[in-house]
Amino acid sequence: MQWLETFSSWATRFVSSSWGMLSAVVVIAYWLVAGPIVGWGNAWFYVDAIASAAAFFLLFLLQRSQTKDSMALHLKINELLAALNKASPGLINIEDLGEAELTQLHDRFQELREKDATAHSIEEVGHRTSKSK
Repeated sequence: MQWLETFSSWATRFVSSSWGMLSAVVVIAYWLVAGPIVGWGNAWFYVDAIASAAAFFLLFLLQRSQTKDSMALHLKINELLAALNKASPGLINIEDLGEAELTQLHDRFQELREKDATAHSIEEVGHRTSKSK
């Protein structure tokens, strides 16, 4: 599978480069030139087939690129959270939680912002709230 990783990394860089844009322009130019020569129906058929295959390929390439970038960003944030003394360790790998759990954490951060500007983490808000009861 290493060859697939290498190929998809190369393809991602190529598609997002000037050469990728130039390739798209060449395909469109080919269609505009070939249209009157072979007939618009035939030219449309080939360009449509190429565009459909390219769009399908690019969909998976884009998803792979976004997933990889998102995972790298999450790992960097997790490292920062783990390194900070006052950070909430429960927030490491938070992206794996369900939507309801994320909503609950959002509400707790909202409480942190509204009630206690001196607290640095969700745990501090919970700890101070339980002491005051």
